[in-house]
Amino acid sequence: MDNLLTIVRDWHCDEFLGITLCFNSIFFLAFFLLDGLAIVEIIRSRRSDGDKLLWVLLILFFQVFGLIAYFFFSDRKRYQRSTWYRNI
Repeated sequence: MDNLLTIVRDWHCDEFLGITLCFNSIFFLAFFLLDGLAIVEIIRSRRSDGDKLLWVLLILFFQVFGLIAYFFFSDRKRYQRSTWYRNI
């Protein structure tokens, strides 16, 4: 239990363009996993290769905002692989 509390209290701070950003490691891990799941979903979808590349690059370069944009603005239902088969 002490290890979990240490992880929760452990902050990672970086300076980017004069702005100091601090991230909790649990939030970083959660977004990392969600980004990975979104990228796998994009690659397995029936989108064109160009669309796949654009969404993956958006998620990789703008991790939080790209992930939010993907889940709100992509038409995921349209491009999912079908699990239902047509009767013959």
